[in-house]
Amino acid sequence: MASKYRWFVAVFILALGSDQGSKIWARQSLRPIYPAVKSVIPGLFELRYSENPGSAFGLFRGVPGARYLLFAVGIAALFLVGNYLRKAAPGARRLGAELGLLAGGALGNVIDRIAYGRVTDFIVWRAGSHEWPTFNIADAALVVGVVGLLFDMRPDDGVKKQPAKKGK
Repeated sequence: MASKYRWFVAVFILALGSDQGSKIWARQSLRPIYPAVKSVIPGLFELRYSENPGSAFGLFRGVPGARYLLFAVGIAALFLVGNYLRKAAPGARRLGAELGLLAGGALGNVIDRIAYGRVTDFIVWRAGSHEWPTFNIADAALVVGVVGLLFDMRPDDGVKKQPAKKGK
C-alpha cells in the first residue's frame, strides 16, 4: 500500500475516533450539567455542551432543510477528498495525513447529523473578553487539514532553478 494511503487511514481513524469518543463523553458528562461550564484553564479554555443544528459558527441555523444540505455537503466533501487522494503521488504522506483530517472531520459531523440531527459541540476558547464559537474535534480536524493544504499550496519562494547544463 502506498504511504499516502497508510497516512490517510491512520490519521482518518485517529480524527474520527477521537471526535466520536469525545462527543460520546460530552453527551454523557456535559449534557446533564448544561448550561454549566467546566473551566479547564480559567479564562482560556472551557468545556460547555452545545448542540448545533447549523454549520460552523451557527450558519444555516433555523434554515428549513439545512440538515439535509449540510449532510450533502459533507458527503460531497468525502468524495472530493477521495478523488484528490487517488490522484496524489504515492509518496505524498503529508497530503495523505491532511486529507485524513478532512475526511475524519467531515465524517464525524455527518455521523452526528444522521444520528442526532445536529452536531455536538463542547470546546470553548477565550482570549480576554473574546470567545470563539463552541466547536468539536471534527471542526478542529477540518481546520487543521485545510490550513495544511493551504500551506502546501503556497507559491514558490520566487527563486528560479537553473536548468541542468548539457555536457559536450
